Amino acid sequence: MFAGLSPDKIKMGYVPSTEDKKKKYFNTKVQYYGHYGLQNIMFIDLYSEFDPLKVKELLSCDIIHLSAGNPIQLRSAIKNRKMENALWDYFNQGGTIIGVSGGAVQLGKSAKLFQLFTGNHNNEDLDTLNFVDFDFLPHYNRWNEDFKQDVFKFSQTTGTTIYAGNDGEGLIVEDGTIKRIGNVVKVRDGNIC
Repeated sequence: MFAGLSPDKIKMGYVPSTEDKKKKYFNTKVQYYGHYGLQNIMFIDLYSEFDPLKVKELLSCDIIHLSAGNPIQLRSAIKNRKMENALWDYFNQGGTIIGVSGGAVQLGKSAKLFQLFTGNHNNEDLDTLNFVDFDFLPHYNRWNEDFKQDVFKFSQTTGTTIYAGNDGEGLIVEDGTIKRIGNVVKVRDGNIC
């Protein structure tokens, strides 16, 4: 993740998925990354405390962290603050973006799996940033067999490729190559492959 950079020289931008006025979740991540020597972490709120002047600073970061939480709320906040193009430019110019849980969902093709999980079939905007051509399903170890079967059916009926990771697992996607960290499973056409 640090790609040959010294952690003490890395600047990270943290984008919360929901409002975090007391910075509870942010401070948890600051402690987490601090264990790896990373100290320079900026917080950019996309909600009530949004400061458009911080966007330029965010885009100058070595890494942008999209936090865990509700991917539909995060998507709405990104759209409301007109951040899609900025994040796309950052990504296409070689910027490193980390997504955790709902933040990871945001990097894929859609948030339809989240809707499938919640059973909420409103006309919500389920688009995501679409940086990769698959959907990501976090917390695979927490889902019951009925939900997993729904995921397999979703993959089969939509033709969507899904990578599903247990807590603590993930993917690194670099230059079109996907590296699985842990026992991430790939679901295609309703089957694990």
